[in-house]
Amino acid sequence: MSGSYFNVLLLLLIALASFGFSPGTILRQLSSNAGSSKQSAPEKWNENGRDEEYPWCFTGRLWFRPAIVRIPSDSNPSAPRPPPSVSILNLFGFTIGGTVALEYDTSPVGPYKEYVTMGAVVSKRGALGQWGSRLYVSTQVAEDVCKDVWGVPAIVANINFVEEETDDEQSLSVEAAPDKYDTSTKQRINVRGWSNTRVLNEDELEEKPIGSLPVFWTPTIKALWAPFVPLPARSDNDEDDALPLHRLRLSASALRLKLCTQSPSEKLGIPIGIGLVVDNVLIEISRQHGEL
Repeated sequence: MSGSYFNVLLLLLIALASFGFSPGTILRQLSSNAGSSKQSAPEKWNENGRDEEYPWCFTGRLWFRPAIVRIPSDSNPSAPRPPPSVSILNLFGFTIGGTVALEYDTSPVGPYKEYVTMGAVVSKRGALGQWGSRLYVSTQVAEDVCKDVWGVPAIVANINFVEEETDDEQSLSVEAAPDKYDTSTKQRINVRGWSNTRVLNEDELEEKPIGSLPVFWTPTIKALWAPFVPLPARSDNDEDDALPLHRLRLSASALRLKLCTQSPSEKLGIPIGIGLVVDNVLIEISRQHGEL
């Protein structure tokens, strides 16, 4: 596994996406600022969590494939980009992005599909993260709960996960990718070979997922943050750029690496030919826990 791939894989796992890099220091620091900033979800949305500290949870399976992508161009006003307070880490104009496809069997609003175009490795105030340029969901109620509860700028799309593999025996591939520059047209997204994400049999799916691995999440910019760099104290000048912060906790029953090579394209970048499949994943979300 290359260093770049491992770093991005780490960002995903440490809670979707974190492997335990002693997040206690940061959590204590953020807790001192959380106080009145903690918010409750609107009552109409179901709090389906298994833990009082994490009132929302999602179960299902996911596929993540990293890719080498260009950073957003300043000359293209329609290109999605993180806020100015968030820096994109790049080398000669390229960074690590990729594709995350998720199928939720359970959620606060029932089953639905999700597809995230990962845009760049980013940093803010010493924290290292992975920013998603666009997040698509398959149902209107999923878009509503994302926006109303967490402030996620989700977009409804026609998302289809095809169980069968392609003719050339690719294990997983993106057959139709969304256009991240187009927000006026309902996008069509096809992922083929989805049967490869179903690693466990029915009996194994009944077993409790293990892990409880922590990560930070700033939903308003669709970014996950690795909690292994102590954050400096916030200053008064930082308030305008503050991002609501939540804790995520990831558990799973099975992880597999899959070969999933695919030709480079404008929409996908240069896909790295190895992806990660996670089955019986449990993603738990806390209430707002401070700001980044």
